[in-house]
Amino acid sequence: MRYVLKDLLVDTEARTVQLGDRVVRLPDLSFDALVKLLEASPEPVDIADFARSVWRADHVSDETVAQRIALLRKALCDDPKNPAYVRTVRGQGYATVGSAEKTDATTDQAPAGFMPRHRAAFALVGLVLALFAIISTVATHDPEPKATEPVATIEPKSATAILVQRARQQLSLHQARETDRAIVMLREALAQEPDNFGARLSLSFALSTKTTKFGGGEREEQESETIARSLIAERPDSSNAWSALAYALGSQGRLDESLSAYQYAYQIDPNNTAAISSAAHTQLIQGNLHQALLLEARAKQAGGTSRYSEIQVAQMLELINHPAATDWYTKALSLNPGQIVVLSEVARSHLRHGTPETALEILDQATGDDRFAPQILQLRGRAALMLGNMQEAKKLFEAAGASGHKDLAALTALSGKTPEPKDLFHPATLADLEADTWAGSHVHLAEIAAALGHPAEVGRHLAQAINLGWRDIRWLRQSPFLSQFMTSNEGREIESRIDREIDLQRRLIEGTDDLTSFINSYNG
Repeated sequence: MRYVLKDLLVDTEARTVQLGDRVVRLPDLSFDALVKLLEASPEPVDIADFARSVWRADHVSDETVAQRIALLRKALCDDPKNPAYVRTVRGQGYATVGSAEKTDATTDQAPAGFMPRHRAAFALVGLVLALFAIISTVATHDPEPKATEPVATIEPKSATAILVQRARQQLSLHQARETDRAIVMLREALAQEPDNFGARLSLSFALSTKTTKFGGGEREEQESETIARSLIAERPDSSNAWSALAYALGSQGRLDESLSAYQYAYQIDPNNTAAISSAAHTQLIQGNLHQALLLEARAKQAGGTSRYSEIQVAQMLELINHPAATDWYTKALSLNPGQIVVLSEVARSHLRHGTPETALEILDQATGDDRFAPQILQLRGRAALMLGNMQEAKKLFEAAGASGHKDLAALTALSGKTPEPKDLFHPATLADLEADTWAGSHVHLAEIAAALGHPAEVGRHLAQAINLGWRDIRWLRQSPFLSQFMTSNEGREIESRIDREIDLQRRLIEGTDDLTSFINSYNG
C-alpha cells in the first residue's frame, strides 16, 4: 500500500519514505507510527492504539509516544508549532494534517495531487536505501563491531534480506528497545534461513550489545559466543566473525582472550577499524593507556571511524590529567547526542570530579527507554548517594538490577545490619566476583568491605584492582564508601601505586610524537 500526504509518499511494502525529492530513512518505530497515522487519516490516533499497533504492547506512556512523534517530526522537518504533516489533537492523540490518499503499491500511477519532481527517483528508493546501508557500515564503526557482512551473503530482495537489513538499522540506533527488536527480527530471519551467515553474525553482535549495554544475562553471553564460534568454523578467514567472538568474550570479562581475537580480526583485515578500536577499549580496561591510544590513532589512520572512539580517548586523557581531555569529551557529546554509553562516561567524569549535580544533568539527556537503561539508573544511584539521598539511591540501585546489585550490597552493608559479604551474596556469586578479571568488580568488593568496616580487605581488593588495570584514582577518592579509607596510610599507598602507573603511561604517551599529533587533532 502507498500513502500520499501532500509531497510525502510512503510505501508500506517497501518500507520507504519519500519527501519531495528526498529519501527519508526512519527507524522502524517511527515508520510504524507514521503508517498508523496515515491509516487513520484524518482521524486522530490515541495512545492506546499506538501502544497496540506500533509497540505491540498493552501500554506505553504518553511521554514515550510523544518522544517518538518528536523524532518523526524531526525526520520530516515538521515544525510542531506550525505542522505540515503531524498535528497534536489535545486529549485525543495525534493525527495527520489533512487527509492522506492511498493506492495499491503495485500500481505505477500515483494518486492525484502527488507531483514528485523526479518520478524516476521513487523507483530507485529501495536501491538507494540499500546502497546507503552498505556505505554506512563501511564508513562508520563502533568499538564493538557492528553486525556488518557483505550484502552478497544474503539473497537480494529475499524476506530474510529485508529482515536482516531492518535489524541492522535498529542496532545502529544503539538503544535498548531497538536492540531487542533487532534480536526478534534476526531470530525470525533465521527461522526462515537457519544457515544465513549474515543473520547469525548480526545476532551474535546484537546479543553481546544487549549484554554489555542493556542488562542482558549469561544466556545471551553464551549464545553469542556459540554463534560466533560456529561462524569461524565455517569461515575462519572472516574478520567480522573473529570480531563477533572477541565481543562475546569481552562481554563475559574474558579480556585476554577477547584482545587476542580482536588482534586476529584486524590481522586478517587491517582496515577493520571496529576491531582496532575495540582492542583499544580492552587495553584501556587493562590499564595499558599508551597501547590503547596507539590503537585509536591506528584506527583513524585506517580511515574508519568509531562511535565511541572520542569518548575512549577522552577517558584515557583524563586518567593522565591531559588538558585535551575536556575537548574530547565535548567532541564525543556533539557527535553522539543522547547516546547512553557516551552519556554514562561523561557522567562518570563528573562523579569522579565530585560534581554529582552535573552528572545528573548529563544523564537527563537520555531519552525514551534509554532513561531506564541499567547503567543510567546505576549512575543516578551513585549521584544520589553522593548527594546524601540514601533512600533514592537504594531505589535506583534496585531498579538497575544486576548493574546496581554491588552498589546496593555496599549500601546495605553501610546500614550495619549485615556483618559479612557472604550475607550479601550467594556464595557462587561472591566466588565469581573474587575471580573476576574486571578491575571494577574488585573496586566494588573494596567498597563493600569498607562499608562492613574491614580495612585489610579493602586494601587487598584495591591492590587486586590495580593489578588488573585500575588507574582511576579520582573515582576512589570520590567514592561514598572509600573516602575515609583513602585518607589512611593504606589508602595513600594505594594512591601512590596508581600514581606510579599513571606516570609511566603518561611518559610513554608524551614520548610518542605520533600520539601528540593525534591527541591535538581535535582543536575544540
